[in-house]
Amino acid sequence: MTDSNNEQKYNVAYLERQLFNLSKLVEINRIINSTLDMAKLFTIIMEIIKEIMETEASTLFLFDEKTNELVFKVALGEAGDKLQEKYRVAMGQGIAGWVAKERKGVYVNDVYLDERFDSNFDKQTGFTTHSIICVPLLYKGKLLGVIQAINPINRPDFTDEDMNLFRAFADQAVLAVQNAIFFERAIEEARMRNELSAAHEIQHSLHPSIANDYVFCEIAARYLPAREVGGEFYEIKPYDDAVAIAVCDVHDKGVPGALNAALVNGLLKGLMNVYGRVVAPIFLNTLQVVASHHINNVSLFLGMIDNKTKTLTFMNTGEAYPVIIRDSIAHYLRFSHSLHNNKKIVVKLKHGDMVIIVTDGVVNCKNRNARLFGLKQVMDTCSQFSTPEACIGGLLDTVKNFMQGLTQREDISVIAVKVK
Repeated sequence: MTDSNNEQKYNVAYLERQLFNLSKLVEINRIINSTLDMAKLFTIIMEIIKEIMETEASTLFLFDEKTNELVFKVALGEAGDKLQEKYRVAMGQGIAGWVAKERKGVYVNDVYLDERFDSNFDKQTGFTTHSIICVPLLYKGKLLGVIQAINPINRPDFTDEDMNLFRAFADQAVLAVQNAIFFERAIEEARMRNELSAAHEIQHSLHPSIANDYVFCEIAARYLPAREVGGEFYEIKPYDDAVAIAVCDVHDKGVPGALNAALVNGLLKGLMNVYGRVVAPIFLNTLQVVASHHINNVSLFLGMIDNKTKTLTFMNTGEAYPVIIRDSIAHYLRFSHSLHNNKKIVVKLKHGDMVIIVTDGVVNCKNRNARLFGLKQVMDTCSQFSTPEACIGGLLDTVKNFMQGLTQREDISVIAVKVK
């Protein structure tokens, strides 16, 4: 056979392969954009890599921005699924880490002679790597991950032609991967919105708007939530000639905080029904049960205003601030206790006294100069008002003005009771 015939056959074979690759790339574009499911997409990508690159195995690493690592998401071929979602590679570690760090592709036909190669993959799987071709997945210059084809079949080495084909495939795959990431994030955000909505509903049920006028006292209460759902609630329970007031903060955020607050609220209500107007057993049993459920760092104020004795009896773990206003002068009831150091405090009340309980969200809020609102300003503001509703409204307006448009960072609860 003449050299010209050989050259002609080579050219024909080369053109046929190029035509095959082009038609494959067109088909691949349709296939990889047929799903937004991350797992399905990654599986499709790996199967296609093995087919078009004619290799024993393929891998896909997704870049984890939080840890600055590559995460082995999918493994097909002889390596199997052992490493799916389990194998992590630091930036610069191994050939994949080098590709991710340098943001450029490479092929190596004898990996054990390359100092960049990390043999841990082979040691953990029992798979033997001979050759690797690896390219980064870059979306508008941002690293999404790395894809690899391992050990060519029916030929000894990877070539420049393989690299051109692999890069062309990566250019198509990266858009599908980014779309799948966007879609997954959208689903996660929707799920979080649904959970947040449920948490808000739970939280709203724990903070009814209250403006009640009893025979012996007038009560108002208001809750001002921070942007993030938290674990704060208040409870007001009337008895014959008495009213119980509770303010609790579970100090957790999000759905767990709302659920824990609902648990503590239900417990508190149950104990109020069991022990009636007796403060100490309600208070102590609530904290003991909460501690036994490993709900840590719970603050609780529980008070009882008794019309017959004209007294306020309360116990407090410390994150609520009780203030009494008498003759337009505010006094802080400085009593704070824990489960192991508890005291029952009794305060004699007079006609016209107003008792206000605020949570630390009021006291600790800051303005643009990082100055705290503080308890003194709470007392100075509340002493200007003569009714519970006006007192709470005036206090919250003052807090809002003080914050100068800054986002509220903590929940705020305020209860005001005026003795008749």
